[in-house]
Order: sequence, then C-alpha cells, then structure tokens
Amino acid sequence: MSRSPDSRREQRQSVDVNATVTVDGRAIVARTRDISRSGICLVSDSEVPRESEVGISLVLSLGKGATSEPLRLQGRPAWCTPLFGKYQIGITFVALDSERRRYLDLFMKFVEGEVGPGAAPDDSNSGHESEPIEEDKDDPFRP
Repeated sequence: MSRSPDSRREQRQSVDVNATVTVDGRAIVARTRDISRSGICLVSDSEVPRESEVGISLVLSLGKGATSEPLRLQGRPAWCTPLFGKYQIGITFVALDSERRRYLDLFMKFVEGEVGPGAAPDDSNSGHESEPIEEDKDDPFRP
C-alpha cells in the first residue's frame, strides 16, 4: 500500500497555542501550527538543531485571562526549515509515559472540540457521547 505524500501516523489538528521549547538549557518561544498525538509543528524566531532532545511546554488559553496548566512533553526535532524570516520546526514526541499520554490525549480532545475546560484526564468523556463536529468546507487547513 502506498502512502500519499501528506499521510501521517496520526491526524493533525490546526491549533495556535503558545509554546516554549527548551533545548540545551535555553528557552525558545514558539507558536504551534498543528499537533497530533505523535508530534507537533511549531513556528519560532529561533532555529532548533535536528535530532536534539527538547522539552516542550504548551499552555491553552481558556478565555478571559484563564489558561491551562502547562502540558510538558519531550520531543526530538525531525526537521527545521527557514520560513519567511522564522523557522518551522517538526518535532516527534518521545518518552511518553502513560500519564503524559493521557494528558496529551485530553489536550487533543480539547483541540478537537470533544471536551471543554475543566475535564480531567481520567474522565475526559464523562460517559457522554460527544456531539458530531460539523466540518467547515471553507477551512483552509481541512485535509
């Protein structure tokens, strides 16, 4: 079976979230472009060396000055390319223990619109089926 050039292990979700990448003891400010359960694409003013170990901290804005606790993940940059005076960085998540995997799954469900603020990692669906999300046919990021 051949894969299309844009096929991925996991479905990507477009999201714009503040991120901090820690590499070699220095913190780099970035914004997310998209995220999946296996990796993330970031845009930053700073280049990140490929194949280095990085820490990633993501914080969701929950409205009116409220933010989520940081989601802290480990990753390895697969690529880093210049893009209009900035750098676009593709990072694969590594060393996800069961707790980090649960929090990432909850984060993804929030991004996908399946849960709202205040959900806990163990009861993110709370036994309720989520409403189907209507697709926006004009969404430029839609696959």
